[in-house]
Amino acid sequence: MGSGLSVRLYDASGHDREAELRPGMAKGLRSHQLLWIDLTGREPAILMAVTAAVGLDASQAERLTHVPAAVDLTQYADHIHLVLDAMEIPPEEAPASAAKKPELVPFSVVPVSRPLDIVAGRNWVLTVHDEPLEAMRRVDTANEGETRLGALDAGDFVAGVADEVLVGYFALIERVEQEIDALDELALRHRPDNHFLTRIVAVRRRISLIRRTLAPHRAAFAAFARPEMELHKELGRPWPGLTERLERSLDSVENLRDLLLGTFDIHMGRAAQDANEVMKVLTLLSAILLPSVVLAGVMGMNFQLSFFDDPNNFWWVIAAMVAFGVLMLGFARWRHWL
Repeated sequence: MGSGLSVRLYDASGHDREAELRPGMAKGLRSHQLLWIDLTGREPAILMAVTAAVGLDASQAERLTHVPAAVDLTQYADHIHLVLDAMEIPPEEAPASAAKKPELVPFSVVPVSRPLDIVAGRNWVLTVHDEPLEAMRRVDTANEGETRLGALDAGDFVAGVADEVLVGYFALIERVEQEIDALDELALRHRPDNHFLTRIVAVRRRISLIRRTLAPHRAAFAAFARPEMELHKELGRPWPGLTERLERSLDSVENLRDLLLGTFDIHMGRAAQDANEVMKVLTLLSAILLPSVVLAGVMGMNFQLSFFDDPNNFWWVIAAMVAFGVLMLGFARWRHWL
């Protein structure tokens, strides 16, 4: 779709087409038509023209010029205003090679939250956002060509846009799952470096960011099921499955936390295994040298024995030390300690 202004008229009994923006054009829409106006940017002059086309007053245009502070659903007499938070990773920061090589996964990349205003009235929907959104591109791509979207109510189209926003969250969740799998592979195949815990903390913060951004949508989506939505019969009741989809996405985020805890357990298990390997080597080395230490201590006692009068016995003592060491190594091999 790109940046700028897009005006598309869906006609169930005719041809879907790009339309020219003009004041009051929404008033002439018929029951089998649906007008979608998508605006990238919040220039006041363009917003005034857009709101005039769908019959909104100047105060509504003024509200759209400001970036919304929170997710919200506001109901007016003849239209609704829904604010969502779309979250996605810029395509240039998501290299395809990261999925093939775990070492290339960009753990430092942080998802970007981008507010989306959705205003809907009888047979028309207006979407406003500051930058191009992948969710809007998916909506536009899915509805190319001749469609029957004109037969939909505005509420159904709003539900479709909201569902595409949730699809973006599911894509983020899948990406974090891949990064956690990459961390698991790193922990299992390689000795974790000093930055491994830093990466776990980075993924943990990203999971928390996704959940904090996604959770406020509960109140807005739950408002679709409240009785007062019945008053907007001309808009149509949005798809009730939105709330279920939202809960599934939140459950998926919680599952990410469990997966990351599993990654930490793998890391700690690998660290404990490495510590055990070191202790095993040190213990075996001590066991090999212990007979030699004991023998050297005995030979160092100040007793006047004839054994000490022969210098050649020194080599017998050395040979005994080496023999004890070889016997200990052989015993360790036999017991599979090595």
